[in-house]
Amino acid sequence: MPAHESPLARLERHARNRALEVAVAELRDGAWTSLTWNELYRRAIDGAAGMIEAGVDPGQVVVIRVPTGIRQLEIELATRVAGAVPLLLPERLDPEGVRHLLDGVQVRLVVVDDERRLALLRRATLDGAQLFECDEPSWERLRAMGLERRKRQPDLLGWVAGARADSSSAPVLGLPRDKGLPWLFRPEASGALSDLTAADVVLLVGEATDRFTAVARDAHLTAGCTLAWVESAADLEGALAHVSPTHLLLDHVTARALEGLLEAASVDGSPWHATPREVLDAVSAQVAEARLGSRDRRLAAEASALAPWWGGRLRVLVMDARVNRTVSALARTSGFRIGRVAHHPSVRLDLSREPAVVAAPAAPAVEAASTALPRRGRAGAAIDPAFSLTGPPGP
Repeated sequence: MPAHESPLARLERHARNRALEVAVAELRDGAWTSLTWNELYRRAIDGAAGMIEAGVDPGQVVVIRVPTGIRQLEIELATRVAGAVPLLLPERLDPEGVRHLLDGVQVRLVVVDDERRLALLRRATLDGAQLFECDEPSWERLRAMGLERRKRQPDLLGWVAGARADSSSAPVLGLPRDKGLPWLFRPEASGALSDLTAADVVLLVGEATDRFTAVARDAHLTAGCTLAWVESAADLEGALAHVSPTHLLLDHVTARALEGLLEAASVDGSPWHATPREVLDAVSAQVAEARLGSRDRRLAAEASALAPWWGGRLRVLVMDARVNRTVSALARTSGFRIGRVAHHPSVRLDLSREPAVVAAPAAPAVEAASTALPRRGRAGAAIDPAFSLTGPPGP
């Protein structure tokens, strides 16, 4: 695949070659739901055209603040296909830091699932931005707007991809810093994620605003594999049982918790061993070629009881943290390998110096065309005043 291939081209290829294969799955309200590659492609391109219809131009910034999962991925892809820049802000940033990050940035759209997520933006100057409250009806209405725009202007998204061919579409993240103001940066990495293929099934654990999950999502878009995505370590055990992944990708928070999760793990609803800590220690000692007594050799052999916990077909474990001897030993004895990922240095990004915003070509005029974003409970109301944050800063 060419390194410069656009998100639109990648989506089109997977929709053509893997139309009915599962593209992404999530755990929502206790049940698993999924989209095929064809469904993800259609929803992303309609969402992209809907954003353009609502006034988002290629090169402008879209701030996305929605929960981890399918909707976040749909909106991120739609933003990229529209030629706009998706910007994700971690919760641990403070409003004053966010004001610094967004100063001089041309934010056109802020996407939230709940108004409480606007608290992080309360000090930012966003006079030119529109607010999109992305509940299910609003998202469907925006996609319907996009579908109508694509019918009137079939070459729109291809034109956008060409106009932005020399510009990165990768998500931009806010980077909290212990000493100094936060940065904006585009996460990049090399290593195990470049080895993914369309046949792989990936279970990703982590927040959308984490640099590791950001590069994992782009690797998923490149490979065309199946991606199941949950946010926290609390969902890992159930997700492993449901998904049976070939690749398990853990963000730094879950990676650090993995040894404790292994010790407390259950198989078929019961603890996998009466003394799991002793078994894990025995496996580590055995792999380190320490001299073991008969009891410890027996305990090390009993680690096989944990094998079903990984889902039955795991080949690669990638952890965004240093791998300790317990996990390394289990990987060796369980028949899967530890994949390595190397993050490139976080280079400070000045979005105001990115390639210039370009105006999307106008569509053929239709009667009663509307460029107002759908907003729950505000039918007919102007959007910009509803999102005016120009009053005095909060405490």
